[in-house]
Amino acid sequence: MKHLFDILPSQFFRPLTSKYRREYADCITLLLNSFKSEISYGINREIVVRILSDYFEADDSEMTFDDETYIRDAREKANGVIAMLKSCGWIEYEQETNHQLNVVLYEYAIPIIESMNRVIREEEAEYQGIISQIHASLQNEDLYSKPYELIIKGVQENTERLLSELKKLNASIKRHMEKQTNEMEADEILDHFFEYHKNIGSKAYLRMKTSENISYFRSAIIERLEYILETPDIMDRAVAGYIEVEEETDEEAAYDRLVQMLLDVKSSFYRLDDIIDEIDRKHTRYMRNAVMRAKFLLATGNNLEGKLSQILNRYVEQLNSDGIEDGFENEIQNLVALYPQNYISPESLQSIPVTKTLGRVDELSEENRMSAEERQLYKEALRIKNRNRFSRKNINAYVMDILKDRTQMAVNEISVESRRDLLRIIYISIYAGNRSNNYTIRRTRERTQIAGFSLPYFDIIRKDT
Repeated sequence: MKHLFDILPSQFFRPLTSKYRREYADCITLLLNSFKSEISYGINREIVVRILSDYFEADDSEMTFDDETYIRDAREKANGVIAMLKSCGWIEYEQETNHQLNVVLYEYAIPIIESMNRVIREEEAEYQGIISQIHASLQNEDLYSKPYELIIKGVQENTERLLSELKKLNASIKRHMEKQTNEMEADEILDHFFEYHKNIGSKAYLRMKTSENISYFRSAIIERLEYILETPDIMDRAVAGYIEVEEETDEEAAYDRLVQMLLDVKSSFYRLDDIIDEIDRKHTRYMRNAVMRAKFLLATGNNLEGKLSQILNRYVEQLNSDGIEDGFENEIQNLVALYPQNYISPESLQSIPVTKTLGRVDELSEENRMSAEERQLYKEALRIKNRNRFSRKNINAYVMDILKDRTQMAVNEISVESRRDLLRIIYISIYAGNRSNNYTIRRTRERTQIAGFSLPYFDIIRKDT
């Protein structure tokens, strides 16, 4: 197994640890940006010198590259930086046939510079679309001709990336929580809160709970993974692809490795809930802490809470600046006293209890009493109302009535003449799993049109009695 410094030169990080590390970091980023419009990571040395010179024109401070000679000229600084980066293994020179000298970035330096750019921009967790890519590749039947190359390898890599990005989101929320300190003023807490909401709460976190919700895709993804594992033809093609791509010679080892990859992906989708639960807890805790601190610091009005807050803040400032003086504790104690509260202040958030005194109930007079005929009509109205309710018992009786002697019927055979009939179909589906019912349903992935509405198609089946 290779080590990082088997690839990177021993002096590679020297520019980033020197006293001019800010200048070197800026110059390295400018180098990568200057190569974006080129067909390769190489550009004329004079163009590089001009770009770095323009950068140093804004700063007339002196620099030294040998600890002896200090230079102020922008072009000399640019040449010194180029020489340093070349000696440390960031760039090399390449001479073309016309004797033009180009500055070329080493291939191992490119991902490091790109990572530096992402850190500088403080990019949010970019997992958008990863889970939908996994789902789409597993559902695409055309890709199963080469399952390892076109499906399994990409699914494994995207799953690892998804886990990594969710962990980054978790770490990002933790970092924002740590920025909340007791020294923050109310305006600083609010600014920090809005920054968090802009970069985390309204983007990454919201997307995780809506369009990129794991639960929406997980069942279909796991079902497809199990389908691959249980289909010999697909596994045979996958083993052949693994042997070709990974240059494996042992067919059994390739098969075992494929099975392990698929099981790892499946296990990862089960473990995602633990990560998401922790993200939820930290997100809720951050939001609660930010709101509570802001409310406390903003409570500086003329109410009791505001006055106490101002008094305590003043004494805390005095304690922090001057220390505790003799007799200061007694002075504080004389300012604070507890008194029995005999009434609720109008400014209090405590709800006022409402008590009721029940008096003696008078007997009903004869004219207010319900007659036997009226009582019978009221009971009949209640019975009709109960018969029209969408209760489990009523739905079960309705299904038995329409089935008659049949063992099953399709949902689109049910007569629908009103919106109430359509609602009854929905309740038939809802109550289908109840053990007390005399029917069940067989669901499918098809849909059907009923009274202008699109509904999932299912068959109603009479249970054996």
